[in-house]
Amino acid sequence: MEVFQVKDKLPDSAEPIVLVIGKFDGVHKGHQYLLEKAKSFCENGEKLAIVCFTPHPLWALKKDPAYKRAITPDAEKFLWLAHFGVDKVYNIEFDVKYAENSAEVFVREHLRGLNLRHIVVGESFNFGKGRDSDVDLLINLCGERAVPVTEVPFIRDGTQHKISSTDIRAALYEGDFEKAEQLLGHPYFMEAQTVLGNQLLGIDEFVVPKQGEYDVLLNGERAVIQISSEGNVFIPDEVDYARIQFLTRDTTK
Repeated sequence: MEVFQVKDKLPDSAEPIVLVIGKFDGVHKGHQYLLEKAKSFCENGEKLAIVCFTPHPLWALKKDPAYKRAITPDAEKFLWLAHFGVDKVYNIEFDVKYAENSAEVFVREHLRGLNLRHIVVGESFNFGKGRDSDVDLLINLCGERAVPVTEVPFIRDGTQHKISSTDIRAALYEGDFEKAEQLLGHPYFMEAQTVLGNQLLGIDEFVVPKQGEYDVLLNGERAVIQISSEGNVFIPDEVDYARIQFLTRDTTK
């Protein structure tokens, strides 16, 4: 999978693509359905590509502390996107300056160099500066290039509530990994490239559960980790690298 780090205009490419636009934090079941739907539009060797944003716009614009950390920081997000069949990722560095771009600039200038065959977005998609930057406007703008746009309905949980990263964040913080995994459609992982003694370093971008002891797989082996009230994570053994999978009750039996 190719990854392009972008600040404004996406790099030109003659390769035909079906493009999905979204935040993709968590790469949860709703995102997976979007990707599956988009993949169904790929014909004659067309590639599946996505545009996503980092950091989360609510952190970049409003400094909402709930969105300072990600369910899947970039490296983790790219792993899952590749797993679900994405060929290209355009990861836009989202900041106050970028947020000033209008929908017209985004479509007519930033996407101009792409060979777009189809665009897929989620229900109630909103983009660009201004309240009217919705799916209808996207359809009109893409119509200038005869690019079709498909709006995909929300995937809902058992209570008919839409699957959202907000609910997943809350479940992870509370240590409710059953609910989180049900909404994600995959386990929750944290990864640390640096370990100081028994404390994980370099996890500032991940959503960290609240204080407590948790059953996990640590580099594939069962272990119990401790998380302090300050959000520090301690593992039982000293290792050079740590990949942690939080276990549900079913997987700990």
